[in-house]
Amino acid sequence: MADSDEDITDRPSLLESDLTCPVCKDIFREPVLLSCSHSFCQECLEGSWKNQSKRQCPMCRKCCDGETPIPNRALKNTCVSYKKERNWRGQGTGADEVICGFHQRPFQLFCIKDEDPVCVECVTLHPGHELVPIEQGVPFCKDELNMKIKILESKQDSFKRMKKRYKDTIIFIENFQRLKRRAQWTGDEPKRVQGALINMSLHVGALGYKVWEKMLSHVTCLPVILDPNTVSPWLSISSDFSSVQQSLERQTFPDNPERFDPCVFVLGSEGFSSGRHRWEVRVADHPKWILGVCKESVVRKRKFTVTTKAGVWTIGLSKGVYSALTTPRTELTLERRPETIRVKVNIEKGEVSFWDTGNNKHLCTYNDKFNEKLFPIFGPGLQSTPITILPAKVTIHKQ
Repeated sequence: MADSDEDITDRPSLLESDLTCPVCKDIFREPVLLSCSHSFCQECLEGSWKNQSKRQCPMCRKCCDGETPIPNRALKNTCVSYKKERNWRGQGTGADEVICGFHQRPFQLFCIKDEDPVCVECVTLHPGHELVPIEQGVPFCKDELNMKIKILESKQDSFKRMKKRYKDTIIFIENFQRLKRRAQWTGDEPKRVQGALINMSLHVGALGYKVWEKMLSHVTCLPVILDPNTVSPWLSISSDFSSVQQSLERQTFPDNPERFDPCVFVLGSEGFSSGRHRWEVRVADHPKWILGVCKESVVRKRKFTVTTKAGVWTIGLSKGVYSALTTPRTELTLERRPETIRVKVNIEKGEVSFWDTGNNKHLCTYNDKFNEKLFPIFGPGLQSTPITILPAKVTIHKQ
């Protein structure tokens, strides 16, 4: 039978797989042959038939009643020779060292692209691939596995919520007829009373305006809407296009000219050529972010330095330091950590200013001449914490 302490990380060669008993998963010992051409260890086959009323092949389930297994001497000799050769190799390379099944050389490298161990002879089979020492392959594989586990856990939670919602729906449908019967009126019709008419003009007059006025508190007006055609494949935006954060996996997006890649940015959907504009962005405890405006022709398909010379007027937080992204960087001295940043743009005056909304303190102002359309730009970095555009306040002025 197979040893219980066999190293599960050992990878058998192709020959070893062919010489392995399908029952005990070890090299054949006293192999016997059935009429269906399948071979097993004699001890494994007898153990498999021990509690069966009808003898069957453990592999194909063919009936073997009345059949006497034939000793497979050729297979036995091959297994003995293989064990001798494996022991000889173990003495030359070390009993605990894993070797390549193709070249019989120890694994010394790890291929990042193919996620496989590589010997020195296999290097030519991985042209242009990133190869690292075999010790660095373990943490890489662990990180990949942890990321897949998190995605699987998220999908599992979503499935549980969907299952619960489906169960509640079924219960409601099953009880619908009973609830319908209970809701029916079984008493006498009420008597009609003179002068009981409602004030129609009060309740129906200017109905559209009154409904709109009541709905103001339930309607969200976003001053800036994120443009999904510009978002980096490494970012994820919310369903209402108001917040953005890191995506756990690179998303499959069209490689259109407007999209940022490899830089992790996203623009607002509408640009400004004139007038005054303002919006507020909640950054809360986000550790790294960039906010401001950029010109329409800003670089999209390669990395660039975020500065006014590149047509980007922004401030940002990095490594706990707030800065105006000029050349060189201008460090900002703040009284406190702002949770919400207000961005104000005046195209005619050539001004872009930033404010701490919490205490209404001025942070920074750029003065420049804008020769083309400006777009809001958001850079949340590769962080799980989102940055969110806050709704604007809507008021009614009656005249």
